[in-house]
Amino acid sequence: MIGRNVLIQIISGGFGSFISFLTLSLAARLFGPSILGNLAYVISFFGLIFAFSDLGFSRAHVHFTAALKKPKQTLGTFLRLKSTLLALSAVAALIFGLTNPDTFKGLFVLILFYQLITRLAETVFITFEGLQLSLPQNMARLISKFFRLGAVLILGLVLKNNLSYGLTFIVEGLALAIIALILINRFKPLVYSKALANKYWRYSLPFFVILPLSYLQDNGVVIILKKLSATTQVGYFSASLGMAGFVKSLFGALMVFLFPQISAFFKKKDFKSIQRYADLSIKYLLLLFTPLLILLYLLRQEVVTLVLGSSFIPAVPVFSLFLLATFILMIVAPYDQILYATQHHYLLVKISFVSLILSLSASFFLVPTLGAQGAVISLIIAWLVSGSWHLFLVKKNLKLKLLPRFFSFFIPALIILVSFEKLIVSMSPGLIIKLILVALSLIIYLLTLAALKTYTIKDIKYFFSLLKLKK
Repeated sequence: MIGRNVLIQIISGGFGSFISFLTLSLAARLFGPSILGNLAYVISFFGLIFAFSDLGFSRAHVHFTAALKKPKQTLGTFLRLKSTLLALSAVAALIFGLTNPDTFKGLFVLILFYQLITRLAETVFITFEGLQLSLPQNMARLISKFFRLGAVLILGLVLKNNLSYGLTFIVEGLALAIIALILINRFKPLVYSKALANKYWRYSLPFFVILPLSYLQDNGVVIILKKLSATTQVGYFSASLGMAGFVKSLFGALMVFLFPQISAFFKKKDFKSIQRYADLSIKYLLLLFTPLLILLYLLRQEVVTLVLGSSFIPAVPVFSLFLLATFILMIVAPYDQILYATQHHYLLVKISFVSLILSLSASFFLVPTLGAQGAVISLIIAWLVSGSWHLFLVKKNLKLKLLPRFFSFFIPALIILVSFEKLIVSMSPGLIIKLILVALSLIIYLLTLAALKTYTIKDIKYFFSLLKLKK
């Protein structure tokens, strides 16, 4: 089943990312950086409020659904807990929005409705994640992306303002909600269990602090950027984040199934299997995505211009920094999942708190002078520190070997990236020559990896064996 799920994740993740890429491209060209910046600000505001609408219950739901294989009971219990938290968060958001003159009133109501319906829909989708079934939720998200793409095209041609762009999110949210209502029939009748709810509370307790801190970090930086810089800088930041998120969503899709597997291994105290999964994960992440990041960096100006349009040229250095940030997140991702799955939650609270303080403090210093670039640098600082701390804890507490042959991947990539960047700058070639040079850099990189035996024919065969459909 895992092989089939991996294949579905790769196909749907890649196709979904392409649709999101196309949607972002159209939105950037039709609405411009200011409107994208306004929407990013409002969504980040709701990110702060709704940080308290989950409190770790989603992770508990995946865990207990995978462990108990009783989705009617787990979903019924989770849905009641989640609905209560969403209602409280919505009331808090309304009180703030109605009393704060700086909010965009109409846009505020639209995004509030979007947040509510999408978060309720996600309760159904992550149930399938706990059951390790990829197709239903991936198809739902893909269909909703198509609806939003159509809405961006139509509304962007007819109306070009904050409200019309906000309506594109409503279209996507309604599509998700309708599909969720259809899929939930599979789990009826839903059953609420007070005993299971108590287990959810106990399991989620460490996340009560971790998740809000994470939301505060991600969204707080955007709020600071909006308050201390121009709205267009928020637009550059959000658009660049969306493009770099293309890579993050691809490797994140592959990480979805790591958490339940590691949880199962930890329950059996099977640390050899945890080590094997961690080694395979980091190896294939580096092999698959390092060449992609090299490609995007060397062609960063062409990518930004092609996807976002000439009005977003100032976003090129912002996008470059986000590629570095994405690489940091990628190499830490498997070990981050391991810490959560092996229930080292109390340590993660400390890391999250320090990361939040670092990112917000750095933002206050860097954003006034560097704008969007300063916001990204502040995140990089926080992610470097927290990522290094994650690796240290995995090594210390679980005695796992870290990042097998990492430098065999990283050093050739760095040398090739710097060499070809200098060559391209010195030559100032046309587009065709530049594409040839970039292709050559990737060929040299892959041949270097083969010469260093970082991957072999056996590895390639094994990777494709994971994708074979299994009943």
